[in-house]
Amino acid sequence: MQLPTSTLAALFASLVFSSFAAAAPTAELDNNGGPVVDLGKYGKFLGTVQNNGTVHSWKAVPYAAPPVGDLRFKAPRSLPTQNSTIQDVSQDFPGHITACVQFGTTSFVGVNASPGTEDCLKLWIWAPAKAKAGDKLPVVVYTHGGGLQNSQSPNNDFSDMVGQDGGFIAVNANYRLGLLGHWNSVASRDEGEPGNLSLLDGRFAVDWVHKNIAQFGGDPNNIAIQGQSGGGGAIMSQLVLYDGKKPNYQKAIPRSNQNYAAYKIEDLTPRNDAFAKLVNCTDSASTKEGAAKQLACMRSLPAETIRLAAVNFSRTAQPNGYSWPGWLPSVDGETLTDQPIRLFNQGKIAKVPVLTGDVTNEFGQLNPHPNGNFTALVNSTIGPAVTPDFIAEMERIYPAPIANASLDTNTYATEDNRGWTFMNEYSFNGAAFAIARAAKKAGLPSFYYRFNAPQTQKYPAYYGASHSADNWHLQNATSEMNATEKAVAYEWRAYISSFIKHSDPNTARLASSPEWQQFNPTYRYAPRLLVQQQLAASANLSAPTGTGMELVPTNEWDRLALWTSEEVIKMTKQ
Repeated sequence: MQLPTSTLAALFASLVFSSFAAAAPTAELDNNGGPVVDLGKYGKFLGTVQNNGTVHSWKAVPYAAPPVGDLRFKAPRSLPTQNSTIQDVSQDFPGHITACVQFGTTSFVGVNASPGTEDCLKLWIWAPAKAKAGDKLPVVVYTHGGGLQNSQSPNNDFSDMVGQDGGFIAVNANYRLGLLGHWNSVASRDEGEPGNLSLLDGRFAVDWVHKNIAQFGGDPNNIAIQGQSGGGGAIMSQLVLYDGKKPNYQKAIPRSNQNYAAYKIEDLTPRNDAFAKLVNCTDSASTKEGAAKQLACMRSLPAETIRLAAVNFSRTAQPNGYSWPGWLPSVDGETLTDQPIRLFNQGKIAKVPVLTGDVTNEFGQLNPHPNGNFTALVNSTIGPAVTPDFIAEMERIYPAPIANASLDTNTYATEDNRGWTFMNEYSFNGAAFAIARAAKKAGLPSFYYRFNAPQTQKYPAYYGASHSADNWHLQNATSEMNATEKAVAYEWRAYISSFIKHSDPNTARLASSPEWQQFNPTYRYAPRLLVQQQLAASANLSAPTGTGMELVPTNEWDRLALWTSEEVIKMTKQ
Protein backbone atom coordinates (compact mmCIF):
# COMPACT_ATOMS: atom_id res chain seq x y z
CA MET A 1 0.00 0.00 0.00
CA GLN A 2 1.26 3.46 -0.86
CA LEU A 3 1.93 5.80 2.07
CA PRO A 4 2.82 9.30 0.88
CA THR A 5 -0.63 10.71 0.15
CA SER A 6 -3.48 9.26 2.14
CA THR A 7 -1.68 7.27 4.84
CA LEU A 8 1.00 9.87 5.55
CA ALA A 9 -1.63 12.60 5.57
CA ALA A 10 -3.51 10.58 8.16
CA LEU A 11 -0.34 10.31 10.26
CA PHE A 12 0.13 14.07 10.17
CA ALA A 13 -3.59 14.56 10.77
CA SER A 14 -3.51 12.35 13.85
CA LEU A 15 -1.74 15.14 15.73
CA VAL A 16 -3.30 18.39 16.76
CA PHE A 17 -0.82 20.88 17.92
CA SER A 18 -1.36 23.05 20.94
CA SER A 19 -0.60 26.78 22.21
CA PHE A 20 -1.51 37.05 19.92
CA ALA A 21 -4.74 39.75 20.76
CA ALA A 22 -7.08 42.53 19.64
CA ALA A 23 -7.70 45.22 22.08
CA ALA A 24 -10.82 47.24 22.31
CA PRO A 25 -9.95 48.78 18.96
CA THR A 26 -12.59 51.41 19.24
CA ALA A 27 -11.95 51.67 23.00
CA GLU A 28 -15.40 50.19 23.53
CA LEU A 29 -16.17 47.69 26.30
CA ASP A 30 -19.45 45.99 27.07
CA ASN A 31 -20.98 46.04 30.54
CA ASN A 32 -18.93 43.02 31.58
CA GLY A 33 -15.64 44.48 30.37
CA GLY A 34 -15.42 42.52 27.16
CA PRO A 35 -13.89 44.29 24.13
CA VAL A 36 -16.23 45.18 21.27
CA VAL A 37 -15.04 45.87 17.74
CA ASP A 38 -17.17 47.39 14.99
CA LEU A 39 -16.13 46.26 11.51
CA GLY A 40 -18.95 47.93 9.63
CA LYS A 41 -20.41 45.64 6.98
CA TYR A 42 -18.27 42.77 8.29
CA GLY A 43 -20.05 42.81 11.66
CA LYS A 44 -19.79 43.94 15.25
CA PHE A 45 -18.20 41.51 17.69
CA LEU A 46 -17.85 41.04 21.45
CA GLY A 47 -14.60 39.40 22.50
CA THR A 48 -13.05 38.38 25.80
CA VAL A 49 -10.02 39.01 28.03
CA GLN A 50 -7.27 36.38 28.36
CA ASN A 51 -3.87 35.82 29.91
CA ASN A 52 -4.43 37.76 33.15
CA GLY A 53 -5.79 40.80 31.37
CA THR A 54 -2.89 41.18 28.90
CA VAL A 55 -4.78 39.96 25.83
CA HIS A 56 -8.09 40.66 24.14
CA SER A 57 -9.37 37.95 21.84
CA TRP A 58 -12.23 37.27 19.45
CA LYS A 59 -13.10 33.67 18.63
CA ALA A 60 -14.82 32.24 15.54
CA VAL A 61 -15.30 35.51 13.65
CA PRO A 62 -16.70 34.69 10.16
CA TYR A 63 -14.48 35.74 7.26
CA ALA A 64 -16.30 34.22 4.26
CA ALA A 65 -19.72 33.01 3.24
CA PRO A 66 -20.51 29.49 4.51
CA PRO A 67 -19.37 27.08 1.74
CA VAL A 68 -22.60 25.07 1.76
CA GLY A 69 -25.16 24.06 -0.87
CA ASP A 70 -24.16 25.36 -4.28
CA LEU A 71 -21.00 26.86 -2.76
CA ARG A 72 -19.61 23.44 -1.82
CA PHE A 73 -16.51 22.76 -3.95
CA LYS A 74 -16.27 26.45 -4.94
CA ALA A 75 -13.70 29.11 -4.11
CA PRO A 76 -14.53 31.18 -1.01
CA ARG A 77 -17.09 33.93 -1.48
CA SER A 78 -17.46 37.23 0.35
CA LEU A 79 -19.41 37.26 3.57
CA PRO A 80 -22.89 38.79 3.20
CA THR A 81 -23.23 42.20 4.81
CA GLN A 82 -23.71 41.78 8.56
CA ASN A 83 -26.19 43.81 10.59
CA SER A 84 -25.24 46.05 13.51
CA THR A 85 -26.24 43.56 16.20
CA ILE A 86 -23.32 42.67 18.43
CA GLN A 87 -22.27 39.05 17.88
CA ASP A 88 -20.83 37.33 20.96
CA VAL A 89 -17.56 35.65 19.95
CA SER A 90 -16.10 35.59 23.43
CA GLN A 91 -15.89 31.79 23.61
CA ASP A 92 -14.35 29.23 21.31
CA PHE A 93 -17.70 27.53 20.87
CA PRO A 94 -20.69 29.83 21.44
CA GLY A 95 -23.26 27.07 21.43
CA HIS A 96 -22.33 25.48 18.10
CA ILE A 97 -19.45 23.63 16.46
CA THR A 98 -17.00 25.75 14.48
CA ALA A 99 -14.39 23.18 13.37
CA CYS A 100 -14.38 22.35 9.67
CA VAL A 101 -15.49 18.81 8.75
CA GLN A 102 -12.79 16.47 10.00
CA PHE A 103 -11.16 13.86 7.75
CA GLY A 104 -8.37 11.33 8.11
CA THR A 105 -9.30 10.13 11.60
CA THR A 106 -12.11 8.83 13.75
CA SER A 107 -10.51 10.17 16.92
CA PHE A 108 -11.37 13.84 17.23
CA VAL A 109 -9.05 15.69 19.58
CA GLY A 110 -8.52 19.20 20.85
CA VAL A 111 -10.92 21.88 21.95
CA ASN A 112 -14.54 20.61 21.90
CA ALA A 113 -13.63 17.80 19.51
CA SER A 114 -16.32 16.88 16.98
CA PRO A 115 -16.84 15.69 13.39
CA GLY A 116 -17.11 19.36 12.39
CA THR A 117 -19.37 21.45 10.19
CA GLU A 118 -19.19 23.02 6.73
CA ASP A 119 -20.06 26.46 8.14
CA CYS A 120 -16.56 26.79 9.50
CA LEU A 121 -14.75 29.62 7.72
CA LYS A 122 -14.02 31.52 10.93
CA LEU A 123 -10.92 33.07 12.44
CA TRP A 124 -9.56 33.69 15.93
CA ILE A 125 -7.79 36.94 16.84
CA TRP A 126 -5.47 37.71 19.77
CA ALA A 127 -4.17 41.25 20.38
CA PRO A 128 -2.40 43.04 23.22
CA ALA A 129 -5.04 44.46 25.54
CA LYS A 130 -3.60 47.96 25.11
CA ALA A 131 -3.75 47.86 21.30
CA LYS A 132 -6.00 50.35 19.58
CA ALA A 133 -6.89 51.40 16.07
CA GLY A 134 -3.98 53.26 14.51
CA ASP A 135 -1.22 51.44 16.42
CA LYS A 136 -0.14 49.56 13.29
CA LEU A 137 1.13 46.50 15.10
CA PRO A 138 2.62 43.71 12.97
CA VAL A 139 0.30 40.78 12.29
CA VAL A 140 0.81 37.04 11.90
CA VAL A 141 -1.84 34.86 10.27
CA TYR A 142 -1.44 31.22 11.29
CA THR A 143 -2.55 28.05 9.49
CA HIS A 144 -3.12 25.12 11.84
CA GLY A 145 -1.68 21.64 11.34
CA GLY A 146 -3.43 18.29 11.10
CA GLY A 147 -2.24 16.99 7.75
CA LEU A 148 -4.69 19.26 5.88
CA GLN A 149 -7.27 16.71 7.09
CA ASN A 150 -8.34 17.70 10.61
CA SER A 151 -7.80 19.93 13.66
CA GLN A 152 -8.94 23.53 14.00
CA SER A 153 -7.77 27.02 14.92
CA PRO A 154 -8.43 27.07 18.70
CA ASN A 155 -6.11 24.08 19.12
CA ASN A 156 -3.34 26.66 18.60
CA ASP A 157 -3.96 29.38 21.19
CA PHE A 158 -1.56 32.32 20.91
CA SER A 159 -2.67 34.22 24.00
CA ASP A 160 0.43 33.33 26.04
CA MET A 161 2.90 34.46 23.37
CA VAL A 162 0.96 37.63 22.49
CA GLY A 163 0.48 38.48 26.14
CA GLN A 164 4.18 38.13 26.91
CA ASP A 165 5.35 39.98 23.83
CA GLY A 166 2.74 42.74 23.60
CA GLY A 167 4.02 43.89 20.21
CA PHE A 168 2.00 42.07 17.55
CA ILE A 169 -1.42 40.63 16.73
CA ALA A 170 -2.07 36.97 15.89
CA VAL A 171 -4.85 35.51 13.75
CA ASN A 172 -5.63 31.82 13.23
CA ALA A 173 -8.05 30.89 10.43
CA ASN A 174 -9.99 27.69 9.80
CA TYR A 175 -9.95 26.30 6.27
CA ARG A 176 -11.73 23.46 4.46
CA LEU A 177 -10.09 20.11 5.06
CA GLY A 178 -9.74 16.72 3.42
CA LEU A 179 -12.12 15.92 0.60
CA LEU A 180 -14.14 19.13 1.01
CA GLY A 181 -10.97 21.19 0.63
CA HIS A 182 -9.38 19.07 -2.11
CA TRP A 183 -12.03 17.30 -4.22
CA ASN A 184 -10.17 18.83 -7.17
CA SER A 185 -12.30 17.52 -10.03
CA VAL A 186 -12.39 18.27 -13.75
CA ALA A 187 -16.06 19.19 -13.26
CA SER A 188 -15.15 22.11 -11.01
CA ARG A 189 -12.72 23.32 -13.62
CA ASP A 190 -15.46 23.03 -16.24
CA GLU A 191 -17.54 25.37 -14.05
CA GLY A 192 -14.70 27.88 -14.04
CA GLU A 193 -13.79 27.09 -10.44
CA PRO A 194 -10.16 26.61 -9.34
CA GLY A 195 -8.91 23.68 -7.31
CA ASN A 196 -7.13 23.73 -3.95
CA LEU A 197 -9.91 25.36 -1.96
CA SER A 198 -8.05 24.96 1.33
CA LEU A 199 -5.27 27.20 0.01
CA LEU A 200 -7.76 29.72 -1.37
CA ASP A 201 -9.52 29.81 2.02
CA GLY A 202 -6.17 30.70 3.60
CA ARG A 203 -5.53 33.43 1.06
CA PHE A 204 -9.08 34.76 1.50
CA ALA A 205 -8.57 34.92 5.28
CA VAL A 206 -5.48 37.08 4.73
CA ASP A 207 -7.59 39.34 2.49
CA TRP A 208 -10.08 39.71 5.36
CA VAL A 209 -7.24 40.56 7.74
CA HIS A 210 -5.93 43.16 5.28
CA LYS A 211 -9.35 44.85 5.21
CA ASN A 212 -10.15 44.70 8.94
CA ILE A 213 -7.05 44.33 11.10
CA ALA A 214 -6.49 48.10 11.46
CA GLN A 215 -9.60 48.18 13.68
CA PHE A 216 -7.82 45.83 16.06
CA GLY A 217 -4.65 47.94 16.07
CA GLY A 218 -2.85 45.98 13.35
CA ASP A 219 -0.92 47.05 10.27
CA PRO A 220 -2.50 45.63 7.08
CA ASN A 221 0.79 46.17 5.28
CA ASN A 222 2.93 44.15 7.70
CA ILE A 223 1.46 40.64 7.63
CA ALA A 224 3.38 37.40 8.13
CA ILE A 225 1.84 34.04 7.27
CA GLN A 226 2.90 31.07 9.38
CA GLY A 227 2.00 27.40 9.64
CA GLN A 228 3.35 24.11 10.97
CA SER A 229 3.09 20.51 9.73
CA GLY A 230 0.04 20.41 7.43
CA GLY A 231 -0.16 24.15 8.01
CA GLY A 232 3.50 24.41 7.05
CA GLY A 233 2.68 22.56 3.84
CA ALA A 234 -0.09 25.08 3.22
CA ILE A 235 2.28 28.03 3.72
CA MET A 236 4.84 26.31 1.48
CA SER A 237 2.10 26.13 -1.15
CA GLN A 238 1.08 29.75 -0.63
CA LEU A 239 4.64 30.75 -1.55
CA VAL A 240 4.22 29.23 -5.03
CA LEU A 241 0.49 29.89 -5.44
CA TYR A 242 -0.12 31.60 -8.78
CA ASP A 243 3.60 31.07 -9.44
CA GLY A 244 4.44 33.33 -6.51
CA LYS A 245 2.76 36.37 -8.06
CA LYS A 246 0.99 39.11 -6.09
CA PRO A 247 1.25 37.71 -2.55
CA ASN A 248 -1.08 39.40 -0.08
CA TYR A 249 1.45 39.10 2.77
CA GLN A 250 4.93 40.48 3.46
CA LYS A 251 6.81 37.49 4.93
CA ALA A 252 6.36 33.75 5.48
CA ILE A 253 7.19 31.22 8.22
CA PRO A 254 6.58 27.68 6.93
CA ARG A 255 7.67 25.19 9.62
CA SER A 256 7.92 21.38 9.52
CA ASN A 257 6.41 21.56 6.07
CA GLN A 258 4.34 18.53 5.13
CA ASN A 259 5.43 17.66 1.62
CA TYR A 260 2.84 15.96 -0.58
CA ALA A 261 2.34 14.37 -3.98
CA ALA A 262 0.55 16.93 -6.17
CA TYR A 263 -1.24 15.11 -8.98
CA LYS A 264 -2.70 16.82 -12.03
CA ILE A 265 -6.45 17.20 -11.62
CA GLU A 266 -7.20 15.14 -14.73
CA ASP A 267 -5.18 12.27 -13.24
CA LEU A 268 -7.48 12.22 -10.20
CA THR A 269 -10.60 11.21 -12.14
CA PRO A 270 -10.19 7.47 -11.31
CA ARG A 271 -9.91 8.31 -7.60
CA ASN A 272 -12.94 10.60 -7.70
CA ASP A 273 -14.99 8.05 -9.64
CA ALA A 274 -14.10 5.30 -7.15
CA PHE A 275 -15.12 7.48 -4.21
CA ALA A 276 -18.30 8.72 -5.89
CA LYS A 277 -19.48 5.15 -6.39
CA LEU A 278 -19.22 4.57 -2.63
CA VAL A 279 -21.83 7.30 -2.08
CA ASN A 280 -24.03 6.27 -5.00
CA CYS A 281 -22.96 9.07 -7.34
CA THR A 282 -22.58 6.64 -10.23
CA ASP A 283 -21.77 8.94 -13.18
CA SER A 284 -18.14 8.90 -14.26
CA ALA A 285 -16.17 12.13 -14.60
CA SER A 286 -14.49 10.70 -17.68
CA THR A 287 -16.99 12.68 -19.81
CA LYS A 288 -18.00 16.31 -19.38
CA GLU A 289 -21.64 15.42 -18.89
CA GLY A 290 -20.83 12.68 -16.43
CA ALA A 291 -18.46 14.94 -14.50
CA ALA A 292 -21.17 17.59 -14.11
CA LYS A 293 -23.69 15.01 -12.87
CA GLN A 294 -21.15 13.56 -10.46
CA LEU A 295 -20.39 16.99 -9.01
CA ALA A 296 -24.09 17.80 -8.63
CA CYS A 297 -24.61 14.51 -6.82
CA MET A 298 -21.66 15.17 -4.51
CA ARG A 299 -23.12 18.59 -3.67
CA SER A 300 -26.45 17.02 -2.74
CA LEU A 301 -25.00 14.72 -0.06
CA PRO A 302 -24.91 15.49 3.66
CA ALA A 303 -21.39 16.37 4.77
CA GLU A 304 -21.47 13.57 7.33
CA THR A 305 -22.15 11.03 4.57
CA ILE A 306 -19.05 12.26 2.74
CA ARG A 307 -16.94 12.23 5.89
CA LEU A 308 -17.86 8.68 6.87
CA ALA A 309 -17.39 7.43 3.31
CA ALA A 310 -13.93 9.01 3.23
CA VAL A 311 -12.96 6.99 6.32
CA ASN A 312 -13.97 3.80 4.54
CA PHE A 313 -12.35 4.91 1.28
CA SER A 314 -9.00 5.32 3.02
CA ARG A 315 -9.02 1.55 3.62
CA THR A 316 -9.35 0.73 -0.07
CA ALA A 317 -6.67 0.55 -2.75
CA GLN A 318 -6.16 1.11 -6.44
CA PRO A 319 -6.07 -1.95 -8.73
CA ASN A 320 -2.24 -1.81 -8.55
CA GLY A 321 -2.37 -2.35 -4.78
CA TYR A 322 -1.27 1.16 -3.79
CA SER A 323 -3.42 3.60 -1.84
CA TRP A 324 -5.43 6.15 -3.75
CA PRO A 325 -3.98 9.68 -3.96
CA GLY A 326 -4.92 11.58 -0.83
CA TRP A 327 -7.21 14.59 -0.44
CA LEU A 328 -4.41 17.11 -0.85
CA PRO A 329 -3.53 20.09 -3.08
CA SER A 330 -3.23 19.29 -6.78
CA VAL A 331 -1.89 20.79 -9.96
CA ASP A 332 -4.92 22.60 -11.39
CA GLY A 333 -2.98 24.78 -13.85
CA GLU A 334 -4.19 27.96 -12.16
CA THR A 335 -3.52 28.11 -8.44
CA LEU A 336 -0.72 25.53 -8.68
CA THR A 337 0.76 25.34 -12.15
CA ASP A 338 3.13 22.50 -11.25
CA GLN A 339 4.39 20.40 -8.36
CA PRO A 340 5.51 22.67 -5.47
CA ILE A 341 9.16 21.57 -5.29
CA ARG A 342 9.55 22.00 -9.04
CA LEU A 343 8.09 25.52 -8.76
CA PHE A 344 10.64 26.36 -6.06
CA ASN A 345 13.41 24.98 -8.25
CA GLN A 346 12.18 27.19 -11.10
CA GLY A 347 12.31 30.28 -8.87
CA LYS A 348 8.53 30.80 -8.93
CA ILE A 349 8.42 31.89 -5.30
CA ALA A 350 6.72 34.91 -3.73
CA LYS A 351 9.23 37.71 -3.28
CA VAL A 352 9.08 37.88 0.52
CA PRO A 353 11.50 37.04 3.37
CA VAL A 354 11.30 33.42 4.54
CA LEU A 355 12.05 31.61 7.80
CA THR A 356 11.77 27.83 7.57
CA GLY A 357 13.07 24.57 9.01
CA ASP A 358 12.30 21.33 10.80
CA VAL A 359 12.44 19.47 14.09
CA THR A 360 15.32 16.99 14.33
CA ASN A 361 13.24 13.79 14.35
CA GLU A 362 9.82 14.67 12.96
CA PHE A 363 8.72 11.05 12.68
CA GLY A 364 9.67 9.98 16.19
CA GLN A 365 6.16 10.45 17.49
CA LEU A 366 4.37 10.25 14.12
CA ASN A 367 5.61 6.70 13.54
CA PRO A 368 7.53 5.39 16.58
CA HIS A 369 8.58 2.21 14.79
CA PRO A 370 8.77 2.46 10.99
CA ASN A 371 8.54 -0.70 8.92
CA GLY A 372 11.65 -2.76 9.73
CA ASN A 373 11.66 -4.04 6.15
CA PHE A 374 13.38 -1.02 4.61
CA THR A 375 12.77 -2.13 1.03
CA ALA A 376 9.04 -2.37 1.71
CA LEU A 377 9.12 1.02 3.46
CA VAL A 378 10.71 2.69 0.43
CA ASN A 379 8.34 0.98 -1.98
CA SER A 380 5.19 1.91 -0.07
CA THR A 381 6.34 5.46 0.62
CA ILE A 382 7.34 6.40 -2.93
CA GLY A 383 4.44 4.60 -4.58
CA PRO A 384 3.80 3.09 -8.00
CA ALA A 385 6.47 5.10 -9.84
CA VAL A 386 9.28 3.68 -7.73
CA THR A 387 11.97 1.72 -9.60
CA PRO A 388 14.29 -1.09 -8.48
CA ASP A 389 17.27 1.19 -9.12
CA PHE A 390 15.84 3.86 -6.84
CA ILE A 391 15.15 1.35 -4.07
CA ALA A 392 18.75 0.16 -4.35
CA GLU A 393 19.97 3.77 -4.16
CA MET A 394 17.90 4.36 -1.01
CA GLU A 395 19.33 1.21 0.58
CA ARG A 396 22.83 2.50 -0.20
CA ILE A 397 22.45 6.04 1.17
CA TYR A 398 20.34 4.92 4.16
CA PRO A 399 22.46 1.86 5.01
CA ALA A 400 21.41 -0.99 7.29
CA PRO A 401 22.11 -0.54 11.02
CA ILE A 402 25.56 -1.36 12.36
CA ALA A 403 27.33 -1.33 15.70
CA ASN A 404 29.28 1.86 16.43
CA ALA A 405 27.14 3.90 14.02
CA SER A 406 27.93 7.59 13.72
CA LEU A 407 26.78 10.70 11.91
CA ASP A 408 30.26 11.11 10.44
CA THR A 409 29.99 7.79 8.62
CA ASN A 410 26.33 8.20 7.59
CA THR A 411 25.32 5.06 9.47
CA TYR A 412 22.44 4.17 11.78
CA ALA A 413 22.28 2.35 15.09
CA THR A 414 18.75 0.92 14.71
CA GLU A 415 16.12 0.28 12.05
CA ASP A 416 14.03 2.98 13.72
CA ASN A 417 16.79 5.56 13.22
CA ARG A 418 17.22 4.48 9.63
CA GLY A 419 13.50 4.59 8.88
CA TRP A 420 13.00 7.90 10.70
CA THR A 421 15.77 9.61 8.71
CA PHE A 422 14.38 8.36 5.41
CA MET A 423 10.81 9.40 6.30
CA ASN A 424 11.89 12.75 7.77
CA GLU A 425 13.79 13.74 4.65
CA TYR A 426 11.12 12.54 2.22
CA SER A 427 8.15 14.01 4.08
CA PHE A 428 9.54 17.19 5.69
CA ASN A 429 13.21 18.11 5.39
CA GLY A 430 13.44 18.28 1.62
CA ALA A 431 10.66 20.87 1.51
CA ALA A 432 12.32 23.30 3.93
CA PHE A 433 15.64 22.88 2.13
CA ALA A 434 13.97 23.68 -1.21
CA ILE A 435 12.18 26.74 0.22
CA ALA A 436 15.29 28.18 1.89
CA ARG A 437 17.37 27.58 -1.23
CA ALA A 438 14.80 29.10 -3.61
CA ALA A 439 14.35 32.18 -1.45
CA LYS A 440 18.08 32.87 -1.22
CA LYS A 441 18.62 32.26 -4.93
CA ALA A 442 15.89 34.83 -5.57
CA GLY A 443 17.84 37.36 -3.49
CA LEU A 444 15.42 37.20 -0.54
CA PRO A 445 16.22 37.03 3.19
CA SER A 446 16.25 33.31 4.02
CA PHE A 447 16.63 31.85 7.51
CA TYR A 448 16.90 28.08 8.02
CA TYR A 449 16.80 26.12 11.30
CA ARG A 450 16.83 22.74 13.03
CA PHE A 451 14.84 22.59 16.26
CA ASN A 452 16.47 20.13 18.63
CA ALA A 453 14.75 20.77 21.99
CA PRO A 454 12.55 17.80 22.94
CA GLN A 455 9.09 17.89 24.44
CA THR A 456 10.13 15.55 27.21
CA GLN A 457 6.97 15.94 29.31
CA LYS A 458 4.93 14.20 26.61
CA TYR A 459 7.16 11.89 24.56
CA PRO A 460 9.92 9.36 25.39
CA ALA A 461 13.49 10.62 25.33
CA TYR A 462 14.20 7.93 22.72
CA TYR A 463 12.37 10.06 20.12
CA GLY A 464 14.58 13.08 20.72
CA ALA A 465 13.11 16.37 19.51
CA SER A 466 10.08 15.23 17.56
CA HIS A 467 7.24 16.63 15.49
CA SER A 468 5.57 19.69 17.03
CA ALA A 469 8.18 20.23 19.75
CA ASP A 470 8.79 23.68 18.24
CA ASN A 471 5.06 24.44 18.42
CA TRP A 472 4.89 23.43 22.06
CA HIS A 473 7.70 25.82 22.99
CA LEU A 474 6.20 28.57 20.86
CA GLN A 475 2.56 28.42 21.93
CA ASN A 476 2.02 26.57 25.20
CA ALA A 477 1.90 28.45 28.47
CA THR A 478 5.40 28.92 29.86
CA SER A 479 3.90 28.49 33.33
CA GLU A 480 3.69 24.76 32.47
CA MET A 481 7.40 24.50 31.59
CA ASN A 482 10.48 23.85 33.69
CA ALA A 483 13.38 26.30 33.71
CA THR A 484 15.28 24.59 30.89
CA GLU A 485 12.20 24.50 28.66
CA LYS A 486 11.33 28.11 29.46
CA ALA A 487 14.78 29.27 28.40
CA VAL A 488 14.29 27.67 24.98
CA ALA A 489 10.72 28.96 24.71
CA TYR A 490 11.67 32.58 25.45
CA GLU A 491 14.55 32.45 22.97
CA TRP A 492 12.52 30.74 20.21
CA ARG A 493 9.63 33.18 20.68
CA ALA A 494 11.96 36.14 20.49
CA TYR A 495 13.44 34.96 17.18
CA ILE A 496 9.98 34.31 15.69
CA SER A 497 8.37 37.52 16.93
CA SER A 498 11.38 39.51 15.70
CA PHE A 499 10.83 38.05 12.24
CA ILE A 500 7.10 38.83 12.44
CA LYS A 501 7.85 42.44 13.32
CA HIS A 502 11.02 43.18 11.37
CA SER A 503 11.38 40.42 8.71
CA ASP A 504 14.61 39.50 10.50
CA PRO A 505 14.89 37.16 13.53
CA ASN A 506 17.99 39.00 14.74
CA THR A 507 16.60 42.52 15.19
CA ALA A 508 14.85 41.79 18.49
CA ARG A 509 16.43 38.50 19.51
CA LEU A 510 17.44 38.02 23.15
CA ALA A 511 20.77 39.52 24.13
CA SER A 512 22.00 36.05 25.10
CA SER A 513 21.07 34.50 21.74
CA PRO A 514 23.52 34.02 18.87
CA GLU A 515 23.12 35.81 15.56
CA TRP A 516 21.07 33.77 13.10
CA GLN A 517 23.02 33.74 9.85
CA GLN A 518 21.13 33.37 6.59
CA PHE A 519 20.95 30.29 4.38
CA ASN A 520 23.58 29.98 1.68
CA PRO A 521 22.80 28.14 -1.60
CA THR A 522 26.49 27.37 -2.22
CA TYR A 523 27.25 23.71 -2.91
CA ARG A 524 27.48 21.76 0.37
CA TYR A 525 27.47 24.90 2.48
CA ALA A 526 24.14 25.51 4.23
CA PRO A 527 24.21 27.39 7.56
CA ARG A 528 21.25 26.85 9.87
CA LEU A 529 20.35 27.75 13.42
CA LEU A 530 20.39 24.83 15.85
CA VAL A 531 17.88 25.47 18.65
CA GLN A 532 18.46 23.30 21.70
CA GLN A 533 18.49 23.14 25.48
CA GLN A 534 21.50 23.91 27.61
CA LEU A 535 23.34 20.68 28.34
CA ALA A 536 24.45 19.76 31.84
CA ALA A 537 27.88 18.91 30.43
CA SER A 538 28.27 22.23 28.62
CA ALA A 539 31.49 24.14 29.15
CA ASN A 540 29.49 27.39 29.06
CA LEU A 541 26.78 27.19 31.69
CA SER A 542 26.37 30.97 31.62
CA ALA A 543 24.38 30.61 28.39
CA PRO A 544 20.67 29.86 29.07
CA THR A 545 20.42 27.51 26.05
CA GLY A 546 22.69 25.49 23.79
CA THR A 547 21.53 27.28 20.65
CA GLY A 548 24.07 28.13 17.96
CA MET A 549 24.83 27.99 14.25
CA GLU A 550 25.74 24.75 12.45
CA LEU A 551 26.39 23.67 8.88
CA VAL A 552 24.18 21.00 7.36
CA PRO A 553 26.42 17.89 7.29
CA THR A 554 27.65 16.99 3.83
CA ASN A 555 25.87 13.63 3.74
CA GLU A 556 22.59 15.24 4.72
CA TRP A 557 23.07 18.08 2.20
CA ASP A 558 23.59 15.52 -0.56
CA ARG A 559 20.47 13.58 0.41
CA LEU A 560 18.31 16.72 0.54
CA ALA A 561 19.69 17.81 -2.84
CA LEU A 562 18.66 14.41 -4.19
CA TRP A 563 15.15 14.60 -2.71
CA THR A 564 14.63 17.99 -4.37
CA SER A 565 16.14 16.99 -7.73
CA GLU A 566 14.11 16.69 -10.94
CA GLU A 567 14.87 12.97 -11.06
CA VAL A 568 13.13 12.37 -7.75
CA ILE A 569 10.26 14.85 -7.94
CA LYS A 570 9.18 13.23 -11.22
CA MET A 571 8.81 10.02 -9.25
CA THR A 572 7.28 11.43 -6.04
CA LYS A 573 5.15 14.17 -7.71
CA GLN A 574 6.19 16.52 -4.87
